[in-house]
Amino acid sequence: MVVPRSRQSQPKTVEPTTGFLLVRIAEAIDRRFVELLAALGIRPRHLHVLRYLEAHGPMSQQDLATGIRVDSGNLVDTLDDLQRDGLIRREIDPADRRRRQLELTPSGTRRLRKGIAASEQAEAEILGGLSPQESDALRATAQRVYRQLRERSGR
Repeated sequence: MVVPRSRQSQPKTVEPTTGFLLVRIAEAIDRRFVELLAALGIRPRHLHVLRYLEAHGPMSQQDLATGIRVDSGNLVDTLDDLQRDGLIRREIDPADRRRRQLELTPSGTRRLRKGIAASEQAEAEILGGLSPQESDALRATAQRVYRQLRERSGR
């Protein structure tokens, strides 16, 4: 017996998981973000350091590493890049001459502003199809999940 084509099984649509969708969206935003930052001569890790220094003020390399949760040895190349480009200063800490104090420069502040604008542009390009209410809801949900993650990990 021949089964009519209309009754043969149609390929099933496989719906992607939420995690898969979130990863693909994050990758798209990240790719665009990296492109936009490259045009400014910085990388995401540079922007992360600049943002932290602006928010918390001058500090030691160890305090910065602890604050952004990286090994201080892994931070050296990033700090070298930022200092070479005049975006941060490393000065001897008057309280402990063995330590260096890191500080954002005016040039670093200007580059930080451009980097933040690039981040916002990347998000707007990828998420621009959302209504303001949808965008707010997505951000609120993402923040809640992120807070829960940090609480569970003790960070």
